[in-house]
Amino acid sequence: MSNLQSNSNDPMILLESMTQSVLITTPDLDFPGPYIIYVNKAFEEMTGWSREEIIDKNPRFLQGSNTDLNIFQNLRSRIYKGEVWRGKTINYKKDGTEFHMEWSISPVFDKNGKLNQLLAVQNDITENVKIEKQLEKARKGELKRVKEIEKANIKLNYLTEKQKKTLDLFTKYVPESVVKQALSNTKKDIKEGVKLDVSLLFCDIRNFTSMVGNMSPTAVVRMLDTYYSKMAEVIKTYNGVINQFTGDEIFVTFGAPKSIKDPEISSAYCAIEMIKKLEEINRELTDILPQGLTVGIGLNYGSIIAGNLGSEDRLTYAITGDAVNTAKRIESLTRDLSDTILISETIYEKTKELFSTKPWGEVSLKGKEKKILVYQLI
Repeated sequence: MSNLQSNSNDPMILLESMTQSVLITTPDLDFPGPYIIYVNKAFEEMTGWSREEIIDKNPRFLQGSNTDLNIFQNLRSRIYKGEVWRGKTINYKKDGTEFHMEWSISPVFDKNGKLNQLLAVQNDITENVKIEKQLEKARKGELKRVKEIEKANIKLNYLTEKQKKTLDLFTKYVPESVVKQALSNTKKDIKEGVKLDVSLLFCDIRNFTSMVGNMSPTAVVRMLDTYYSKMAEVIKTYNGVINQFTGDEIFVTFGAPKSIKDPEISSAYCAIEMIKKLEEINRELTDILPQGLTVGIGLNYGSIIAGNLGSEDRLTYAITGDAVNTAKRIESLTRDLSDTILISETIYEKTKELFSTKPWGEVSLKGKEKKILVYQLI
């Protein structure tokens, strides 16, 4: 690892456990730079190159005849502004085979504000691109191909979910109820899906990308670990099940895999308590946060399909359905607001006698033809 040797308290150990490929280089963008100073195990598995072979080399060796170099036109300007650059193109493995890669490059500054390193996080999205092409072809077909689209969508959602899991560290938050259910099921029925009526909660940190762009990897890990841990305590108190942490997003269900009484009420109380918990989180992180964390929360109640998806040696408990998409779309309405909770009409009807609300009226949601009633929980 060159000058990035790790000890037990070093964040590099965490980078080694990531399922996403990580590459760190020197900051010089002018040829022949930059130079690779670190890659994790996931990078070696994705490209076929060992770290011993490519340390001190220029990462351009991954490029080839079909690499679209135009995507790098704004790389220099974004890095020098302290912003995160993102792109997608074709790169090449050690054996010469092409693969589609999606990645981000973040500038890392030293304590004096000088650009010190470049941190690249990479995903092999070859399978995703293949599935997206299949979906596009299916959409142009006849209605009888709807089942093929649904099947491809489920697989695409699973793959995307898996690739966006930032740190293996957070696998300790696998819900106990999901584990117990998996252990109690036989091999024959472990992958069978079930239809459930549940309450769904999405919570996103506001301005997360711009905030972490100016923070060190150590500070980002500490912030997320504190935030996730504190929020998980609240969620567990109200019988919520955390389905996934994705970047700055928390996705929670109330009533799956195990039914609970009045999931709509539990989710509303949980959302309010999560907003309150931010004061404690910000107080603990005041020494590293450029500004206090604020969030947006969306709640919806409806029918979903729940079940274990994956291969024989690795499964993921997945929640899918229109109710999930609606909950996420409601949360997205809070994008320009701070510490705001928005709820659907199904949540409102069950909780209107318990909480103060402010009607937003009918709003349009992406992907839905009809407008829906939305209320703000006060």
